[in-house]
Amino acid sequence: MKTQLTLPKSQHLNLFSITSFILLLFFSFNPIIAQTNSTPITIKTTEKERTVKGIVSDETERLLGVNILLEGTTTGTTTNEKGEFTFPKKLKTGDILLFSYLGYETQKVVIKDDTSFIKLKLTLDDVTMIGTLDARKPYKSKRKN
Repeated sequence: MKTQLTLPKSQHLNLFSITSFILLLFFSFNPIIAQTNSTPITIKTTEKERTVKGIVSDETERLLGVNILLEGTTTGTTTNEKGEFTFPKKLKTGDILLFSYLGYETQKVVIKDDTSFIKLKLTLDDVTMIGTLDARKPYKSKRKN
């Protein structure tokens, strides 16, 4: 004959509580064990930004009104009456400045780690003037003196 064992409700609750407590203890140690492994830390270095100043001239004198533009943007400045400039935005290594002036070749300057002052000499560009002149008859003004 088989006999069936039945536990009172209070013992069921007690058995359930003990089992739950043991499972809770078992799973609570897992995060602690997982956190003991060391993970490599990567540190990103930010590039140093700097203010760039300089002087632009040609073979004989400093140039007024040379356009200086940061490549790929609309940020720029011009030289003053002494040919000096201070770029309005802080620049980082690898930025490229474009120097342009009417009648002169456009030059690119790449900002390096130690660039804070630029002394640039622009060279003349070939200027071609195209036009025709009709010299068959002299010009006579229609104005009366």
